[in-house]
Amino acid sequence: MNHLLTFILFTPLVAALLVFLFGTTTKRAKWIAFAVSLIPLVLSVFALLGFDWTNSQLQFSVLIPWIQDFGISYYLGIDGLSMPLVMLTTLLTTLTTLFSFDVDHKTKTYFTLLMLLETGVLGVFMSLDFFLFYLFWELVLIPMYFLIIEWGGPRRRYAALKFFVYTHVASLIMLVGIIAMYFVAGRELGYYTFNMIEIMQKVHFASSFQYLVFPALFFGFAVKIPVVPFHTWLPDAHVEAPTGGSVLLAGVLLKMGGYGLIRIAFCLMPEAAKYYALPMAILGVISMVYGAFLALAQDDMKKMVAYSSVSHMGSVLLGLAVMNVNGFNGAIYQMFAHGLISAMLFMLCGILQHTFHTRRISELGGLANRLPRLATFFVFTFFASLGLPLLAGFVAELLVFLGAFSVYPALTLVAMISLVITAAYYLWALQRAFFGPYRESLEVHHPHDLTWYQSVPLTVLGALVLFFGICPAPILNVINVSSQYILQLLGGVL
Repeated sequence: MNHLLTFILFTPLVAALLVFLFGTTTKRAKWIAFAVSLIPLVLSVFALLGFDWTNSQLQFSVLIPWIQDFGISYYLGIDGLSMPLVMLTTLLTTLTTLFSFDVDHKTKTYFTLLMLLETGVLGVFMSLDFFLFYLFWELVLIPMYFLIIEWGGPRRRYAALKFFVYTHVASLIMLVGIIAMYFVAGRELGYYTFNMIEIMQKVHFASSFQYLVFPALFFGFAVKIPVVPFHTWLPDAHVEAPTGGSVLLAGVLLKMGGYGLIRIAFCLMPEAAKYYALPMAILGVISMVYGAFLALAQDDMKKMVAYSSVSHMGSVLLGLAVMNVNGFNGAIYQMFAHGLISAMLFMLCGILQHTFHTRRISELGGLANRLPRLATFFVFTFFASLGLPLLAGFVAELLVFLGAFSVYPALTLVAMISLVITAAYYLWALQRAFFGPYRESLEVHHPHDLTWYQSVPLTVLGALVLFFGICPAPILNVINVSSQYILQLLGGVL
């Protein structure tokens, strides 16, 4: 149990090596990647079953000195904040690997990069040492960059470069904040350490220092979320990325921003977090409403879904900014629920592109008559994303709005405009693409309904969205204790 997290973290790295060495044929590379990706998924389920949700402290932790002269250690651990995200990452990687069985171009390299990406994301969610955290944070950029530039769309080079520049520059600014905390904490402690838990427990940064450094940390994480106006890299990256890359980008990479904001910026700089709460709430509401209007204006189905992610992740920032239990629980639950729903959305957009060689809503029509299973999944997933009751998205949004209304009632009313616009662009897209007369011109592509390797991931994700919409307690119980502990660090609610 002491090394459970290590096995979860590095098994995908072993999988990448096995695929690269033994994936000599397309079929062999696919099945090696899928089979080995099941191991971290099973181990994370084992961790979830052994997780004590009544305990707010870190669990399954491992601390090994590494570069002692600089206070760097190999420190892993999970709590109610990171456990759902670790589970989400291992699940989506396995399902994405299965869903990508139609990839025939440089298959071995493609699945190797998927496994490397999983290691990087898991490292971010598990690391409790700043050096280790930043190492994995930067590692994530490399496989995603190559996934976009090699398997992406016509503008893939522009999108890959924009993705890398935006997120890397933001990471460097975040690093400035981390280094500043490292030196200030070292002077106060009498020794230097990158151990974020030790710094959080033993060091109290001066208010003036917090007010100065918090914006640097916030910027680094806000770009990854992404928050308006730092969001422009996301639609390009999503539209040009291959389906597997889009699924992991929306499903787990965006959650790194929200996770880092809580784990580092909020926990280590509580006074600054409360000081900047209102500006963060305003940015969250702007992201929700502006992202929804941008989605409404799109003709490309995948671009519409990309802007919807901007809108939904804005609710995460709003929930965190209100700093009460409902808001925090809703924000973290939204990260988990949006991971499931957005994965389904981008899988479905990928199927559209593969089947009809277009994602333009204006070029589609009457698909429900020709592809009923695909249409059923689209209707279900759109309703889940717009927050239909009894589905996971509704639970998250309800908690966020309940928490926000008790602190910023006027802002909350403005934010609720996004609910109306979200329903509008999803229903309008459904009407134009799936109902009405079928366009016979689409028959030139010889369309067929879902294959087994497409149906299985969609069915698993859909079942989870339904289950956690009806019975959110298994995840909320895990989240709630950690939310209350973090709020105590923040000195209570606003």
